[in-house]
Amino acid sequence: MSSLPPRHVAPEPLLPLLAGVVALPFLFAPSYTPTTTFVNQWLSFAGLALVLLTWRLAWRPGTSDHVVSLATRGQGSDALRVLLALMLVLAAGQAWTTAPFGQRLIPIATLLLATVLAWVAGRCARAWPGSAPASADGEPAGDLWWHGLLIGLLVAGLLSVAVSVVQVFLPEWADGRWFAASTTPGRAIGNMRQPNQLSTLLLWACGATVWLSRRHGWRWPLPAALLALLVGAEVLNASRTGMVGVGLLALWGLVDRRLPRGLRVAMAATVAVYAAGWWSMEHWSSLTGQTFFGDDQVRKTLHGDPSSSRGKIWSNTLELIAQHPWTGVGAGAFNFVWSMTPFAVRPIAFFDHTHNLVLELAVDFGLPYTVLVLGLMALFAWRLRGVLTQADELRAQAARCAAFLLVLVLVHSLLEYPLWYVYFLLPAALIAGWLAGLARREDVRPASLDVPAAATLPVRSARLLLLLVSAAALLASFVAARQYHDVAVIFDPDLVPGGRPGPLSERIAQGQRSVLFGHHADYARLTMAQRPELVFDDFERPLFHLLDTRLMIAYARALHARGDTARARHVAARLREFRNPASAAFFAPCNGSAVAGAAAVDPDALPFQCGPDPALPANDLRP
Repeated sequence: MSSLPPRHVAPEPLLPLLAGVVALPFLFAPSYTPTTTFVNQWLSFAGLALVLLTWRLAWRPGTSDHVVSLATRGQGSDALRVLLALMLVLAAGQAWTTAPFGQRLIPIATLLLATVLAWVAGRCARAWPGSAPASADGEPAGDLWWHGLLIGLLVAGLLSVAVSVVQVFLPEWADGRWFAASTTPGRAIGNMRQPNQLSTLLLWACGATVWLSRRHGWRWPLPAALLALLVGAEVLNASRTGMVGVGLLALWGLVDRRLPRGLRVAMAATVAVYAAGWWSMEHWSSLTGQTFFGDDQVRKTLHGDPSSSRGKIWSNTLELIAQHPWTGVGAGAFNFVWSMTPFAVRPIAFFDHTHNLVLELAVDFGLPYTVLVLGLMALFAWRLRGVLTQADELRAQAARCAAFLLVLVLVHSLLEYPLWYVYFLLPAALIAGWLAGLARREDVRPASLDVPAAATLPVRSARLLLLLVSAAALLASFVAARQYHDVAVIFDPDLVPGGRPGPLSERIAQGQRSVLFGHHADYARLTMAQRPELVFDDFERPLFHLLDTRLMIAYARALHARGDTARARHVAARLREFRNPASAAFFAPCNGSAVAGAAAVDPDALPFQCGPDPALPANDLRP
């Protein structure tokens, strides 16, 4: 077993900023309707754009130019090129839709920023360690994007342990300012309010612990204690995805013989720590009478619901793929098409994602596009062959950590959609870019402080590109914040500066002018309108955001009032499939023997919501 000497990293002025920018989105507790995680995602986007801009402005000519002027030959560069192509294909796919284009601008912008971050991380990793200029004490420089990222993840994970303890044991402290209130008694959900997202963050922090302990030469008791804390919070979270992740962490410890023995034992022991924590929580629950959500998870799994209705949505998705095999339903259109398509069996919740990355790609974009994306992913993995076993100890360990972090978020993506959240997508792009840059570099020219004349133009172009992208992303983030504020004041008048909100109608009209978030204002106007048919044009954007009971009732009534009874009955029939209690009043006229008798005589005499289902194609239901 080889061992790395303790490494004292040269001071990096931007490292605290990057670590804070990575950690804060996971920890910010206040939320503002209508999107509870908007601020968390905004902090990630704006923060990383700020770090990128600051890093670019601090670029000293002659010292960092090697990052962008490296030769593009070689396996590592090939891996990075494939990764960039993959991300650009994903960004282009977001414009492939029949949904309102304004609602696709944020995904497109985020994927483009992720592409640039992956490129920067990959270029820095290519020159690290050894080829990068060394610090005064001889240590390698150039690992800001990796080192700062992992410090941020560890800080976020450890502080989320405290959040978890409060949410489970001291719920009265969770006032929404420092600690988000748990929506499920006895379960930790973190300040992101998403239990499985908390689970992946905690496991990312475990991976960061392993790497940082190697980078800084920590003796094994310290990483063992940190791993025990993080895995203990996994127990409070009671995520079944987290159970799988703990098993992967233990497997890493068992198979990686390059790690110190004490650290490997601590990693393998996390399974025992998890089991002991689960046993302790069950006994605590029985002794105190307090709820431990893990018991409910076990019961659901044992009684045939291991996926929390995911099986039904996956079955529906496969039917939609069969109906739209070549071009899919379009980015952002899944919820509308799924909600408007008849299914014999559907989950009663309103889903806006398939909860599986591969199925989401296939239903949104079609099978040819999905094959292209999966082919690029497979090629990316192929180009990385050997990266985990290369001779350079530091690079090999960094690659193994990066691979572990990516596997975790991809496993999570087979059950949910974490990469649809900015605070997971952008760090994942940095991780993937770093991993791509760590591939073998035997044929890469040694970096030199004297940039060859032939490389001058690429260096200048890269500088300009980074300046434009980072500045544009930062500016766009402030535009988005302003537009979101214009919508948020509709639901929370206290957000109006000066505390003097205008009339609701004026606030709605202001919010409707937002290109990015106007669909929320449209929703407010439609669901409050006594006669929604008079504002029928406002249905287009909210229908392609998320259909719910109130919106479907308003849409059905508007269609009926406009004389479009067939489409009104179709919408009502789809709403009935969801069996939502909130629709009981809407379907009340359909109850009783008189209605049944009338249906036998003349179905057209029935209230429209009680009539036969015309089962129209979903595309015919657009406004």
